[in-house]
Amino acid sequence: MLTAPDVCFDPAAKVPMKVNAFEAARQGNTQLLPLFPYQGAGDIVPCVAALASDGKGMHIGYFVHTNAVDEVGVSFGSTGRVRSGDVFVGHKSHGVGGDSDQAFFAVLVITQRQLESGEQPEGVTFQCEKCATELFRYDFDGGLSDEESRGDLLPLPSLKGSNDAAMMLNMDEAKRTCKSCGHVTQPFPLHIWGWGHYMRRTGITSNARRALAEAAQS
Repeated sequence: MLTAPDVCFDPAAKVPMKVNAFEAARQGNTQLLPLFPYQGAGDIVPCVAALASDGKGMHIGYFVHTNAVDEVGVSFGSTGRVRSGDVFVGHKSHGVGGDSDQAFFAVLVITQRQLESGEQPEGVTFQCEKCATELFRYDFDGGLSDEESRGDLLPLPSLKGSNDAAMMLNMDEAKRTCKSCGHVTQPFPLHIWGWGHYMRRTGITSNARRALAEAAQS
């Protein structure tokens, strides 16, 4: 018999689920929030993102995301370059974010299918905001095994890697100083992307789940 904490992590219990993308975006604490608890090898992982700019010089940040698997995007409502209802497949290496002098908003669902086995190379690259020269690149493994995804509540590797990369960039001015033009790029606005909030809450809920399991065995 499966207990409530185990249901979402047992492969045999990977039942079809549904969620309202708008409600998930409204309640989410991060960009690229996984909508379902299935993130292991071979799993299809849809994630919701909600991003906007006021068009008045708001700094929302920009980076280049490189992934070994395809990412399929669906716009559930947007203005600007992406229209409501658009469906697109991103390049393996693609830009994300970007400051805009025009107001826009977008609620998107980005879906990727994890590799069946082996390392899943993924990377985040930051560029000089003045001349676009590469400043800093951070590579990591974007995959989780089924065993890992059934254990503790681990963060989606894409989010952990992105958060780690941005924190390293922000803490080191040398990484933000362009070797081509000398410009010092401003820190990446992590408060807008929410990756740190996601990591903190993931740690809290993982500890709470472990405490519940230990209490049940006592």
